[in-house]
Amino acid sequence: MNKTNGIDMIELKAALLVDGVRADAQALRGVGTIFKEQNHGLFGWDLEDHADVALPDDFLLPDGTVVQFRMNSSSPLCIRVVDSALRLFHGERDVCEVRWIDRPGFYDQRIGDGKKMVQIGQVGGEDCLFFCYQNYCSHFAHGEQCLFCNLVSTSQTYDSVLKKKDAELIGEVAGAAWGEGIVKHILLTGGCFAHEREVAVVERILMSVRKHGAADRIPGTILPSPATGDDIERYYDTGIQAIGYSMEIWDEALYSAICPGKAANTSHAQFLVSIERAVEVFGSGNVFAVFVMGLEPKDTFLDGVKTLIGMGANVVPFVWSPNPGSRLAGHRAPSAAWYADVVREAATLVMNGDVPSGTENHCYRCDGNSLLHDALRERGVE
Repeated sequence: MNKTNGIDMIELKAALLVDGVRADAQALRGVGTIFKEQNHGLFGWDLEDHADVALPDDFLLPDGTVVQFRMNSSSPLCIRVVDSALRLFHGERDVCEVRWIDRPGFYDQRIGDGKKMVQIGQVGGEDCLFFCYQNYCSHFAHGEQCLFCNLVSTSQTYDSVLKKKDAELIGEVAGAAWGEGIVKHILLTGGCFAHEREVAVVERILMSVRKHGAADRIPGTILPSPATGDDIERYYDTGIQAIGYSMEIWDEALYSAICPGKAANTSHAQFLVSIERAVEVFGSGNVFAVFVMGLEPKDTFLDGVKTLIGMGANVVPFVWSPNPGSRLAGHRAPSAAWYADVVREAATLVMNGDVPSGTENHCYRCDGNSLLHDALRERGVE
């Protein structure tokens, strides 16, 4: 168990994600100028909206664990300044010191028609450069969006990023970020739209990224609409090292109920066929199945982890908490202890498998809203 000064860091991170956290005014000084702020590149992860307040994007626990900042003004967890240091409190109990993450220099650089680079790409955690090339999901038009998703609401509430990004501008931002020496991987996604058009979009983007200084094989992950058939080879040929599949829920009945639009387009069985093929193309460990952890029973979630590891894929389970603007707003997530226990069992399944960690494409330092990398790190997998 990963304990620092007697604290279970995985359970603490889970509590911060499930119950949210707040920070007093003094603690927030420098956020958006010295320290990295939220820019809502895709979803809003907070438990309440805060359009008029700049909040940290994420922060660090004493052992280097990265935690996404999820605002909840009713949370018992609060960050305050004590003797010039940031301290996390639970009520009046001093838990530990925390640190905001430094703001990248490229955030203030301007590009194209005067837009700031941060409106195009953002850094997740400490070292993951994130681009959502199109903030759009076709399922919202018919009321068939995933029940946990607040993509449209987030875009309307904050309007902090460009909704559609030009490939050349993405390449310029990537070049600036890599030139600054702070990012190690890239993560690309684009909501949900037609496969053929999306592949062509990604080809242009990654051609631009390579032109602006990235290696021929780009460390990182593309997370498109579920790639099938020949599209998988086309994504590989763009130069990206890994591909992801947003399966969301392993239990088939729950998947259909929680993700009606996605399930109508891509069945559980179709995901598995595509993931198997993607492992053949990208290689073992370079395919990720993404889940929203906490919306299905422990046993089905772990069955999914075991099956996917057996196929040569890795798993990224994001910690679910109810977000404003989603259809599940106001519901309750499982306890922090549940998340910590289940993710440690998942880590055991991963360790017992024979799949490369894939950390050159996605690691604990870029993963403030998941726990599996942290559970693996306490077992020596960095």
